[in-house]
Amino acid sequence: MAWLEHNSNNRHSDAAGQNLWKSVPTFGHKSARPRAALISLVRNSELPGLVQSMRQLEYRWNRKYNYPWIFFNEEPFTDEFKAATQNLTSAQCYYEVVPTEHWSLPDWIDEGRFMNSLEYLGAIGVGKGWMISYRHMCRWNSGFFYKHPRLRDFDWYWRVEPDVHYFCDIDYDVFRFMRDNNMKYGFNMNILDDARSFPSLWSRTRSFINAHPELIHPDADLDWLLDSRNSGDYNNCQFFSNFEIGSLDFFRSEANEKYFDWLDRGGGFYYERFGDAPIHTLSVAMFVPKSEIWFFRDIGYQHDINRHCPPQSSHRCSCDPTPIDENFYKLVPLESPQKKPDDTCIRQFLGGDWLTKKEGWNQEGERAFGGDGYHGYIADGLT
Repeated sequence: MAWLEHNSNNRHSDAAGQNLWKSVPTFGHKSARPRAALISLVRNSELPGLVQSMRQLEYRWNRKYNYPWIFFNEEPFTDEFKAATQNLTSAQCYYEVVPTEHWSLPDWIDEGRFMNSLEYLGAIGVGKGWMISYRHMCRWNSGFFYKHPRLRDFDWYWRVEPDVHYFCDIDYDVFRFMRDNNMKYGFNMNILDDARSFPSLWSRTRSFINAHPELIHPDADLDWLLDSRNSGDYNNCQFFSNFEIGSLDFFRSEANEKYFDWLDRGGGFYYERFGDAPIHTLSVAMFVPKSEIWFFRDIGYQHDINRHCPPQSSHRCSCDPTPIDENFYKLVPLESPQKKPDDTCIRQFLGGDWLTKKEGWNQEGERAFGGDGYHGYIADGLT
């Protein structure tokens, strides 16, 4: 909080008169400007949605800081895409193609079993369970994006999706914040996902922990991800990775690389529908202390039905504040039989007073009167 107070008000923006020193390394010190980029995996056909996302993020933040944009696609970008996106920013833009080997079926995958998985998950209604390209996308976001040659000269990234909204003015350099405070991963939603898409993820993760205990960070906190009522299994909470700001060095680390390879060789991206969000969540929880994970509650954001708007922010945000539990189980279909944890995902992560209940309240009683069982908290996140 002290850092934010001292470094806000756009002190380090391009308009602050410090351009001369932005990229000049000082001997024995980090350069003044983090080596960072905004990255987006996007198709040519998604140009209208990306234009929306870029226009809002540029207006709300990047026109002041001028970080480069890097666009990735499974095929070459069109001249129309390049012209439209470059026209939205004064920053450098790069247009990259994902390597074929990172966007194709690995040779250890049984194609027949994979096709059966597509049919089954599509039939039971798992979101995008029938889409081959979606499996490639989840795999690339989980274990390959940070390996692309274009990112070799960068240490930090902000993931930007098409068709998203940024509601709030941001008056500080988020990359500088991450670097100066030794943060490894930043999120602004922590919610449940449909467990039917990754039924073996926790058992494979548990076997990885047993095989490589030396890789688990001594200050790792997995407790908030484990459900004591359900044999201590994974509670299916996840950082919603459509918005994430993170350290590329973390994803390049030995621990994360070995974890991804362990999951990849097991075939979960194709025999099931492993998503990058729960994988990033479990990796960060295992290999990073919680003190190096940051909740960007001040950044208003919306992706599809999931929306986050910070409290007491009408002076800088064009959205109505949302309760802290707003998005808890929106991604879980009504027909899914999965058990929900006793507390919402974000409260389990934050802990402390966020878990305190009203006197005399109990979950069973609320549900008996038609509630969902999550309205007994004293702190609603709106004050």
